[in-house]
Amino acid sequence: MNLRLQLNQDPATLVPGQTIDGTVGWERESPPKKAMLRLFWYTEGRGTQDVGVIEEITLPIDQRAMKGTFRFNIPDSPYSFQGQLITLKWAIELVLNKGKEVERLDLIVSPWVEQVKLKAVGS
Repeated sequence: MNLRLQLNQDPATLVPGQTIDGTVGWERESPPKKAMLRLFWYTEGRGTQDVGVIEEITLPIDQRAMKGTFRFNIPDSPYSFQGQLITLKWAIELVLNKGKEVERLDLIVSPWVEQVKLKAVGS
């Protein structure tokens, strides 16, 4: 099994409202039963994890080998940030067979072309 996910832009310099594109594909012994590509954000840290799926693309599943292109529009918010208790991250994932095979590309989305670093009040 070989999964491929590549962005045509630098994944660390994405700004809100930007259109991003790239290539996606796989080489397998047999065609997958289900395949999708998704753009989403998620939180890590204390408390309940939140996830916001922005867009999902269902991919063709009738091929052992597939290569295609994709395009997503990044929304105006939320921005990538890192705080003391919680961090918000963006990613694109190629998911085959309900999560049994996953390739993830982490992104940073910020108008300042870097992850926002939050400081504690009074610091």
